[in-house]
Amino acid sequence: MRAPSPVNDGMGSLLTASGCRFRVWASNASRVQVVLDNIGNPPGFDLGAEPGTGNWSADEVNIPAGTKYQYIITNQGGPNNNNAQPWYRTDARAQQVESSAATSMGYVIDPGIITRQQPAFTTPAFGDFLIYQLHIGSYVGLNDGISVSNDTATFVDLGSKLDYIRGLGFNAIEPLPITDFRCDLGGAGEGYGPSDMFASEDWYATKPEQAVKELIALIDAAHARGLAFILDVVYNHAGIDDNRYWQYDGNYAGNIGQQGGIYFVDGHPTPWGAGFAVWQQEVKDFLLDNARMYLGDYGVDGLRFDAVQAIPADAVQFIVQALRQEFPDKYLIAEYNPYDSNTAASGPQDPYGTLGFCATWDLSSPWDTFSALAGSDVVNLLLNRIGGFSDPNPWHRVNYLTGSHDQIYGGQNDGGVYFAQRFGGRGNGWARAKARLAWALNATLAGTPMLFMGTEGHLDGFWDPVVTAGYDHRLDWQQIGDVLGAPMQQMVRDVNQLRWSHEGLRSASGFVVHTDYQNQVVAFKRYNLDGDVLLVVVNAGNGQWDGNGYGVNLAGDTSGTWREVFNSQAPVYGGVETVGNYGMALSGASGELWINLPSWGVLVFSKQ
Repeated sequence: MRAPSPVNDGMGSLLTASGCRFRVWASNASRVQVVLDNIGNPPGFDLGAEPGTGNWSADEVNIPAGTKYQYIITNQGGPNNNNAQPWYRTDARAQQVESSAATSMGYVIDPGIITRQQPAFTTPAFGDFLIYQLHIGSYVGLNDGISVSNDTATFVDLGSKLDYIRGLGFNAIEPLPITDFRCDLGGAGEGYGPSDMFASEDWYATKPEQAVKELIALIDAAHARGLAFILDVVYNHAGIDDNRYWQYDGNYAGNIGQQGGIYFVDGHPTPWGAGFAVWQQEVKDFLLDNARMYLGDYGVDGLRFDAVQAIPADAVQFIVQALRQEFPDKYLIAEYNPYDSNTAASGPQDPYGTLGFCATWDLSSPWDTFSALAGSDVVNLLLNRIGGFSDPNPWHRVNYLTGSHDQIYGGQNDGGVYFAQRFGGRGNGWARAKARLAWALNATLAGTPMLFMGTEGHLDGFWDPVVTAGYDHRLDWQQIGDVLGAPMQQMVRDVNQLRWSHEGLRSASGFVVHTDYQNQVVAFKRYNLDGDVLLVVVNAGNGQWDGNGYGVNLAGDTSGTWREVFNSQAPVYGGVETVGNYGMALSGASGELWINLPSWGVLVFSKQ
């Protein structure tokens, strides 16, 4: 048996100039051995017990980067313990694994991958994020001329699309979870059932042993193109199947049906799987170190925390407040619904003050939009989306009016489909107009806009990353670029560029100037203190006015002239027989601005 490492320098495997250090938490073990290269091999050496910690470790092991390893844990026996067999366990902190199978081994990572020379990149200011949400495995490979293995795209494949995303005007990508999640065993899904917390999905790599290198190369390539990288992390539960951490060291303590041992004992149960036992410091540190790995070692620019309400609030506060102290420039986002009685582990908390997040998903933003554009309580729901401009930090809210993966993933209870499909499909001109309206409004609101992949091409149907015979609902690049999709792409590019060109659209300031319940028209101003003033007019009805026949209340401001700088119903975007004010210099009269107003559109005017 080796002596335990004398320095507590972290968990997992760490390769240094003096050899490799191993450390694992196995508090119910009586012996921990390490097997190298193949689990059929005899144990290579024993780890030493660290007194009073539950950790087992050894250092200065002479092995090279890329070595495969697994632990053999002998349980100590006694109550809630099973010592009838040795427990073969992949390292709980392995940064890469062979697969999701129980027999999978971890890899010792080359530290040079982490300490690489990164391209110069500054994480955007919180008010300057414009996010494109995507799923790694299904983004590439369908009708784009790129061949992918197993119908699943890799980090390398995604690199070929970064210029496209940047060309749409986005400055951040937010992939759905990339942690190992049994994609290789036929359960791809969205990635929200993690098998390994620290290892990347092996099918997202050209070879499993290359996953860390290729993920980091993708992050660096995104940065080189001006794209921030936000990762989606799942800390509220682990996967139901292929759960690496279940009864990890042979201990099965816990409630009946939730006898998960050290990582789950007395954890908060969730509908998606057992919740982590975050009342234990070791488990809180486990999750905190995971976030530190992404923000520090990998260099990502933010994290989106899934279903935060399902994690006890004191643990969330511990993790997130620590991250805010260590990484004050990183954008930390919460999906947070504390009023969900089926999942909430604690009462409602201030997500920004108490918990420490920079932002939360505005969970009602897509549903309000769907209802309003279906004709339900139109003006009031539009006013809900526009808001009262009372928050001096509008980046507290991430708005996604056209839907996220939750609204677009097929087979869900809400009948998840792409935005245009909800209103008649991409072949329906009204549906396309409503999709243009929704994203144009999203891009002009206070807060952080987010678009789900494919919405920029009026995709039909729904999205699903799992491919079977006769069933393929990955991102369809043929539709995105066709005669219906290309005009929507152009509109997304132009309205995104409008947001970048006008700081008034990224400010906290604005107010509603016009509400027309009869015709379903709302207008609001956006501005900054440097004189960038814009008027946004939203017509969510069938009415259309030419001959400067519609008057917009200017709230008493009749000075200066106004020029139309954007029209979501312009012919170049697919608008048919619509009107606009291109090239006109318009002046207020009797407190109103008289304009041509197309149906189902968003117009933006800039004050001259």
